[in-house]
Amino acid sequence: NKMKNKVGGKMKKKIINKKNIRDFLLINLGVFLMAFTYSVFIDRNNLVIGGVGGIATIFRSLLDGKKILGITISSSMIILFINCILLVFALIFVGKSFFLKTVYASVVYPVYVFIFESLFKIPTFENFIPNLSNIKTELIEALPNLSANSINVLTAGAYLLIIVFGGVLSGLGLGLALKKGASTGGVDIVQQILLVHFKIPFSVSLFLTDGLIVFVATFFFKDFFILLYGVIFIYISGHVLDAVAFSGFNSRAVYIITKEAEQVKEKIYEVLERGVTEVYSRGGYDQEDKKTLVCVMSNKEFYKMKSIILEIDERAFIYVVRASEVHGEGFTYDSPEAVGEKNE
Repeated sequence: NKMKNKVGGKMKKKIINKKNIRDFLLINLGVFLMAFTYSVFIDRNNLVIGGVGGIATIFRSLLDGKKILGITISSSMIILFINCILLVFALIFVGKSFFLKTVYASVVYPVYVFIFESLFKIPTFENFIPNLSNIKTELIEALPNLSANSINVLTAGAYLLIIVFGGVLSGLGLGLALKKGASTGGVDIVQQILLVHFKIPFSVSLFLTDGLIVFVATFFFKDFFILLYGVIFIYISGHVLDAVAFSGFNSRAVYIITKEAEQVKEKIYEVLERGVTEVYSRGGYDQEDKKTLVCVMSNKEFYKMKSIILEIDERAFIYVVRASEVHGEGFTYDSPEAVGEKNE
């Protein structure tokens, strides 16, 4: 019994620890930010930026408050319904592992959206957060001689402000979720199926899914501006996503060719606590054997390190390339020693 208790205690410690709790909270924060963005900035203003949320906005507008079985269909209900169908497809066509990574965020996301929808029914919140769709309707009634395009031009600045802030928050939320290993489901499931069974890369499937949804919405709402807003939103959220999830937005791969390789390497360990890879090379002109040190670091770390390297060897040859994606110790996960310290 004592052995069982010890084993059980160890297992429990491994499953429930500070890191896992922190990751779980960050995943929830990420999904919460995505739901907040969709509810406050996107769906409320009849904007479509792709994904299951975009489909929900189209169908919600199409139903226009109509009831089915006595229930008013909302965007959150449509998202939950579509996500449940896609989860079944994920389990059948992709596998159990992907299903388990996807199921939590797929269910929690529409729950958060439903909470925000409920808040908007309270007059205080409804009046506090502007609804640009209502404002456009009011402008049409107040200025009947203006065309729909003229109204769109008048409200373009307000919509652009919403798209920029929405793109940043959505990219931040999605980045947090992906960084901690959670899939947000939705059309991600479709893209995964297309990759596994039809070998269609994500870059192409993203265009096929999100692009098609935005294109359909443009004609449904008869507003070309929706297409433009969708492109801007996807661009901004994608850049923020890269910065948060992959640390690539602000990282550089630094190559250092120096005769004082050992001293430089020790300084990198001491100052930055970064890993260094040694690449044995030979000078093309002098035919001398040399060491090239390769280290990935942030912009701030590089500018701090550059002066230190040149103090050690003023003739050191340094060149820097932007790292579009970084995955590894110190960037997307901690070292075993750091993990042990955090979990204690």
